[in-house]
Amino acid sequence: MNFSYEDLLSIREVIADVLLEVDDVEQRKLTPGYYVAQVKYALDELGFSTFFVDVTKDVVMPHDLLIEWPKGCFDLNKIWAYTGTPDDVGYKQPVYWKKNYDTRGKNTGYTADVNEGNITDPFISAPSGYVHELFFNVRSGIIYLSDTCDRYDYIRLQFSGTPSSVLDVDKIKIVPPMVRKAVEQWVVEKAAKALKAKYDTARDQKYRRIQTDAAIQLDEYGMNGSWHEAKMRLRKVDRKMMSDYIEYNSKMLY
Repeated sequence: MNFSYEDLLSIREVIADVLLEVDDVEQRKLTPGYYVAQVKYALDELGFSTFFVDVTKDVVMPHDLLIEWPKGCFDLNKIWAYTGTPDDVGYKQPVYWKKNYDTRGKNTGYTADVNEGNITDPFISAPSGYVHELFFNVRSGIIYLSDTCDRYDYIRLQFSGTPSSVLDVDKIKIVPPMVRKAVEQWVVEKAAKALKAKYDTARDQKYRRIQTDAAIQLDEYGMNGSWHEAKMRLRKVDRKMMSDYIEYNSKMLY
């Protein structure tokens, strides 16, 4: 499901309800930073499950053909090499992953499971025309590009981003409205868990009850709570996209 960044809720809006639930309106039992961290934690966990933050990053082709892994990227979806500029894309070509591709950089050669021009390996040989392919591998946070990428001007990286790193944290508006309930219950459960050790007694186990109620409503690992509902909402395809997908398939326009 897509959403407008203008509709995102602030962390304060989410925390306001949480503070009432855990009886900490003045934020003296737990620090403000704790509540903010838990909101980000909840969003990141949803992001890892649903890939709901899509990011595109254009990088000028580096002279050494080495690119640092983008900040906030946890699932790389696509790499394109293209001529021109991000505002005027010319010829483009996908860059493919090459298994066990290892190089020290531009013009230093490489080793891989399938090697260019290899005709003597009895088990693995390179197909004809393989030298023209663009390929990459990732090692220790660095994207290594093949020498064949050097004739292009830019690299475009498309990836799923970690919400707390990619969304507008500076303005503290990072919570999609369709997951508000799940995020609030997540933070309530975590806060009550932290508070029960300090404030609960044998006669009054208020925070244990709050934690239990929140955990039941959240049902993080089941299919009957707000957590599952939030994941389903984020994964839902917009009706326009779904209708077009059905139309394409009916005409075999894959």
